[in-house]
Amino acid sequence: MKFIITLRSKSLLITTVLILGVSIQAAAGNFTTYNMNEPFNNISTIPDVLSHHQHEQHDASFAITADAVRYKLRHKQKISLIDVRNPEDFERLHIPGSLNIPLHAVKTKVFLKSFAVVLINAGFHYRGLHSECRQLANLGFKAFILDGGIVAWERKGGRLVGDLFALQDMKTVSARVFLQEKDCETTLAFDISPVQTKIAKQLMPYSRHLPVSAEPGQWFRKFNRALTVHKNQPFLSVVIFNETGNGYDSVSTILAGQGVDAFFLQGGVAGYQKYLDDLMLSWLPRDRRIKTNSRCRTCSGEDDLEKRRYQDPASGS
Repeated sequence: MKFIITLRSKSLLITTVLILGVSIQAAAGNFTTYNMNEPFNNISTIPDVLSHHQHEQHDASFAITADAVRYKLRHKQKISLIDVRNPEDFERLHIPGSLNIPLHAVKTKVFLKSFAVVLINAGFHYRGLHSECRQLANLGFKAFILDGGIVAWERKGGRLVGDLFALQDMKTVSARVFLQEKDCETTLAFDISPVQTKIAKQLMPYSRHLPVSAEPGQWFRKFNRALTVHKNQPFLSVVIFNETGNGYDSVSTILAGQGVDAFFLQGGVAGYQKYLDDLMLSWLPRDRRIKTNSRCRTCSGEDDLEKRRYQDPASGS
């Protein structure tokens, strides 16, 4: 009887292993092997989480406008302006009277609990600020986020200290930041390329194609109509892109003349695709990411030793 039970157990074990092996093989078959010498031109391999819009929402209760902050400052209300950008950017241009504190360190400044705290960055990049605001609120802080950041502050007539030319750099959004913010409902992406490419459609299916026309006024009217539904939403972020990331000047001039804050994707579609390619490479196992052009020293040393042994009979081999 024990013998029969043992055979049945072994049979069940073998069956389980075979099923598991088939599953692993099928999964491996679905995982694309990439050529390390070439970029990922087949963008169908990019997962949906990187290309689709996830429809997230920022908490509007954390928003405070530049006008509201300026009103509080004019009426001597107690308020702390906390600029969370890196020290170099802060020194280059900042709101007078603001403090430069890293975002992760704000909660350690207990003295800030006595005032309303306004977190400030350039604008557009809100995800980290929202996460920190929630933590600060749980710790007893009265925390807010400057809606539109320094870019909106300047447009609303707020005073700045430093190099005003830095404002243009603040309007450039990296591929990394865009990927983090693309899922928000209030992040609107506009493709101004003359023709929307297949790559752009696949990487950013949520974007709106609005090629720049010869008549700036006509283009802006179309752009403005696309914003109508979202205009009064807090944390509205507009990002403009084209194929290469070059030639944004004309649109930047049009929007600035109309008092619209917009940001521009660094490197355009090509730069964004390159970033996603590199990101996907980083997900691969280390041995699939590293390409060796020459034999390692250990292997070379062993080969040299073997050669010497064959050449020298006295070596003992």
